[in-house]
Amino acid sequence: MKNLLLLLILVCNILIAHAQKLHIDGKVYDLGKKPLENATIYLLKAKDSSIVNYTATNKEGKFSLKIDEVKEPSILTVDAEKMSYSKTFEKIDHSLSLGDIELEKKAVINIDEIHITVAPVKIKNDTIEFNASALKVRPDSKIEELLKQIPGVEIGNDGKITANGKEVDQIMVNGKPFFDKDGKIALQNLPADIIKNIQFTTTKSKEEELSGKSPKSQNTTINFNIDERKNKGFLSRITAGYGSDKRYEGSGLVSYFKGNTKISLLASSNNINSRSVSADDVFDNMGHSRNSGMQNTGSGVQKTTTFGLNYSDKLGNDTDLDNLSLKYSNSDMETRSKVSRTTLLPDYTLKTNSENKGENESREYSFDSSARIKLDSLTNIYISPSFSRSKNFSSGRSASSTLKDEKLLNESASFSNTRGESNTFTPNIYFSKNLRKKGRLISAMINSTISESKSDLIHQSQNSFYQNSGVTTDNRDQLQRNRSQGNNYNFRAGYTEPISDSASVSFEIQYNSKLSRDLRDFSDFDPATGQYSKYNSLLSNSMDQRVNQFSPELSFFLNKKKFNTWSTFNIDISDMKVNSVFKGQQYQLQKNFVLPRYSVNFQYVFSERNRLTLSNSSSFNIPGAEQLIPYKDESDPLVTYTGNPDLKNTWVTSTNASFSSFNIIKNFNYYINAGFTYRNNDVINYTQYDSSGKQIVTYDNISGNKNINLSTGLSKTFKWKDNKLTVSPRFSMNYTYNNGFINGQPFKSNSYNFNPGLNLNYEIRDKITIKPSYRIGYNFSKYSNYSIDQVNTSNQSLKLELTNYLFQSRLVFGNDFEYNTSSNIAPGFKKDFYFWNTSLGYSFFKKQLTAKVKIYDVFNQNQSVRRTITDSYFEDREDLILKRYIMFSLSMKLNKFSGKKNE
Repeated sequence: MKNLLLLLILVCNILIAHAQKLHIDGKVYDLGKKPLENATIYLLKAKDSSIVNYTATNKEGKFSLKIDEVKEPSILTVDAEKMSYSKTFEKIDHSLSLGDIELEKKAVINIDEIHITVAPVKIKNDTIEFNASALKVRPDSKIEELLKQIPGVEIGNDGKITANGKEVDQIMVNGKPFFDKDGKIALQNLPADIIKNIQFTTTKSKEEELSGKSPKSQNTTINFNIDERKNKGFLSRITAGYGSDKRYEGSGLVSYFKGNTKISLLASSNNINSRSVSADDVFDNMGHSRNSGMQNTGSGVQKTTTFGLNYSDKLGNDTDLDNLSLKYSNSDMETRSKVSRTTLLPDYTLKTNSENKGENESREYSFDSSARIKLDSLTNIYISPSFSRSKNFSSGRSASSTLKDEKLLNESASFSNTRGESNTFTPNIYFSKNLRKKGRLISAMINSTISESKSDLIHQSQNSFYQNSGVTTDNRDQLQRNRSQGNNYNFRAGYTEPISDSASVSFEIQYNSKLSRDLRDFSDFDPATGQYSKYNSLLSNSMDQRVNQFSPELSFFLNKKKFNTWSTFNIDISDMKVNSVFKGQQYQLQKNFVLPRYSVNFQYVFSERNRLTLSNSSSFNIPGAEQLIPYKDESDPLVTYTGNPDLKNTWVTSTNASFSSFNIIKNFNYYINAGFTYRNNDVINYTQYDSSGKQIVTYDNISGNKNINLSTGLSKTFKWKDNKLTVSPRFSMNYTYNNGFINGQPFKSNSYNFNPGLNLNYEIRDKITIKPSYRIGYNFSKYSNYSIDQVNTSNQSLKLELTNYLFQSRLVFGNDFEYNTSSNIAPGFKKDFYFWNTSLGYSFFKKQLTAKVKIYDVFNQNQSVRRTITDSYFEDREDLILKRYIMFSLSMKLNKFSGKKNE
């Protein structure tokens, strides 16, 4: 594994080194002839002002701009605050050294009839900013199109966005979430021509953002800033559709802007398994499964209705309301499944066939808010309270049978009906104060979760067990009442002291308190009264749990130009007390723990876009109270659980390494990730089966379980004229070793997963997009001391997305085609299927209205069949899934912003 990783890094670095043929070097001085840091250097093509490459000066004012050979006129510009420099080249066919560059006061530059008044790109510390007016997109484009024109940004076939090879995990508008941090609603609704600039920066936690600490994340945040002249108005988009089999969809978004004020309303209702209002431009809400790479819309058929309100504003000079949102959702889900499971035992196997169907209805109300209060220039308070309330109703029927060598051991049929509700309140507050010395900081945080839930479950079952001595039955008709209350409090206070310009140490103390109370009461049905009035003390129980934990923590941070490192060491001092009553008997448990944990991270930056990250962490996990208390739980007629008070704490250590590289000149990037996890005293199920196939489960510790994973991928983009082709091969593998006990005998399992794939993306701007992809997954498991030595399976997916834009994009024709096949599926399950969606849409009235006809699952073959392999069983499963329908829809958008014409 180590040699393979080094070989991959070496080969890719040779490719990168070969690609970076030329460079332009220099040293920049300001008006006072002092070296200037963070001046932006960029090279533009003269014919269209497109960016060739960009970089920034270091502390000494030096820069080295790597480029490929440029055979056409180009312009090199050095841009800084109120200062600039520019130089033209007819062609660049060799490396250049410009020596010392003295900037002049900024003025409008006129070179070969090219007017540059605003720099297309600026670099300041870890933030890269692109001027939206320098990006060429259609007048009616969404902001997603802006991203596609930025050098280094890729939107993959799976919908994942990367910038300079780093994953984008947050998208903001004016520095705040637009409903959600993934930004899908903003990307697919905001018009491109209201955006002033786009900023790329390393993702920060709220604590890092307020305190000014260096970010630990390896991901990127994108922020779209609206032009101040256009930051007043509203946008709206409404879609309604109806089709065959009574399928329907409707969604609407209305958003009002004025300076710092933003108010947005959203609504959505459909019965086509979509939970989002971020409609796809081609397939509307039907397109929620696009870019999946493999068709997976989830099991069941769901009807969902959602209403939401989002508000953000600046409340005075010192209070910033980041988010205030109210949301209501109602969903109805119909499910149905068929499962064939083979359980592996030392001397034989058990075959369990089961079928289930059910309905679930849930309603949820949620409130979420966050605000930043600036007490003075050095002191901030951030509060983020949230509340949610949910109610649910479900009913279901199931039937199962278990066989040994075709001999029936047991069978069960059951019906259940559940009503429940839950409430959760999380008041969180964070305080930080920067002291006079730069980097010196005190901070405090309180995180709390107060929750309660209750449910009433009526369960009726008929269970028969077939043994040599005869047939025994266990038939039940019971009402189970569950009540739970939980209060979790977390307080943390810390002090950070800088020990140099680039290093600091932090000391924190953390106190956690967990209080919980769980009640479970069973009552049997009494035919005499017609009520569930016979209290069942054998199955009822209660548990009160209190865990207090005190954790001192010492951290060290070092940030240099070429590398940075941070490490944390903790000692968790815990006190656990549990009181439980079961079958009228009281169980008490008290344990004290003093457990260390640590985390060490190191990152080396070879260049702006080449970095290596290493990390190692280790911690202990305490077993749950239900695993420690030694009472026998027989509430499930097919499985009995018994706790083990002698369980030890599990020790887990993880080591990870990742290397990423991006070459903006060649539009070539790659990454390599590898990880290893080892578990000592892992808590496992110690399972035995009696002669009727019933499980008797307790818990035990075992050491040596481990996991190794490796993933790698590269992306190469070719551009010519209006054509763009991106080739993205991917590969991942995973190895898992598990050992344990089954029927009192030890077993071992070795599981291997291999997943190679290839994504292609070809575009002719405003005319056609073609996205073929192929993926294969192979799973191979080997066993010792089982009646079966090995099990394997494979699945393949071939997909093609084809979108045509005709008549200036007024007519859009979309097709998504997919073929899936799986091997070694049990008899009675279909191994392969074709899946095809198609859509034809036409826009009119200045593209304000769009009419579409869409067909979901043209061949009516869509299905959800999969094989799962674990260390003790493998199973094949088929679920109810949405099938073919045809739908007609009409979408309307109306946008009005100051400074631009109405749409």
